[in-house]
Amino acid sequence: MDTQSDLSADDPADQRDVILRDDQADYPSLLHEAKACRIKRVRLRLIDSGRFSSSELEWLGNAGAFISTSDRARQDLREFILISDAVKKGNALASYFHYGPFDDEEKERAVSFPSLRLMAGSGCYLYASNSRFVREFPRLEELAFACLKSGSRLAYYHHGSIEPALEGLCRQGAWIHLGAESLERAEVIRLVCDCACAARAAGSNIILHVGGPIDLLYLEDVAEAGVHVLFHTPPSDYRSRQRPYELRAGQERLDFRAYYLFPHLMI
Repeated sequence: MDTQSDLSADDPADQRDVILRDDQADYPSLLHEAKACRIKRVRLRLIDSGRFSSSELEWLGNAGAFISTSDRARQDLREFILISDAVKKGNALASYFHYGPFDDEEKERAVSFPSLRLMAGSGCYLYASNSRFVREFPRLEELAFACLKSGSRLAYYHHGSIEPALEGLCRQGAWIHLGAESLERAEVIRLVCDCACAARAAGSNIILHVGGPIDLLYLEDVAEAGVHVLFHTPPSDYRSRQRPYELRAGQERLDFRAYYLFPHLMI
């Protein structure tokens, strides 16, 4: 089950997130902002660029800040674990995006795969993409299972052809982001619908990013399967057959834990 927060996935405050980088204000100001946001039931999502020490981030997490970090900001496993523990005390979440490869061994200025497993087991929400490196599905499933067991989740941004192995990842409760340009055949649509069914049964979903024209028959199938559709395109004409799907998509709120910082980015 997902870690519970005072700000649930359906809370109106989802529309009022405050997103700040750690270089946009000094530490005392950010600490004050974190406390003020918690009182107002607004999430302060702080982007960690490595400016503050791990102990300063712990205090911000204790004050209610949602910490978003990555292997570009810091590489020390102990820091990630301490930050993850601190945000739990502040009734917030720690999210981590892994840009680098899945290396087995520790390297300078890199986070190893064993460290990622430990982070997943600590309750940290993990995010990864195959835009720069190939991601092996057995390893993604390992991380997704560790996250699910600890009460967090893995979210994975998949670029390219839809692969059958995605369904196994969905069964582990991972959120999967896909581009609509990958929906090129009827059998692919069936696979995406099966993945959505498996994901929804595990408490997550498929998130389909639509950035251009899409076959309406395909759109109807994935919508019926419960896929969460995000349109990156301007609204269609009110007479368009696609318009009802856009309106429906605009009314469905995406769980804030399903994406890294910004919902419409296909990272």
